[in-house]
Amino acid sequence: MSLKESLKERGIRLSKPRLMVLEFFENNPSGHFSINEIYENLKKQSKNISFTSVYRTCKLLERLGYIKAITFEERHVHYESNSKPHLHIKCIYCGKREEREFKNWNEILKILPVDEKEYLITSCNINILGVCKECKEKINKKEE
Repeated sequence: MSLKESLKERGIRLSKPRLMVLEFFENNPSGHFSINEIYENLKKQSKNISFTSVYRTCKLLERLGYIKAITFEERHVHYESNSKPHLHIKCIYCGKREEREFKNWNEILKILPVDEKEYLITSCNINILGVCKECKEKINKKEE
């Protein structure tokens, strides 16, 4: 069932602005986008949409579990629609971010210090900081 069908089935009205935001996430299945980035992207496409509509739609989709709000070290929230178990890797020098999917999610859960009797795990956000290959090469050249 598509996201649009799922929302209709739940009785959610699909206004034009909501459809535009849904299509944005359908066209960008991976990545992390601030509300401003989503808004600017839609405006560039000559779409008639307000910042408030983007904000409210993202909050609705988050509440319904279709997108996930994530924060890195910044103060503002990013949204992603990738619901597969994955981690985020960020270069501490250039800020580049990548996603990596887990091959075996259950093995990761076994090593986390969470008692499954006390908690029902609904999501997990793992952020890894490091130095990307390009920055590592630049650092090595400076040291030579």
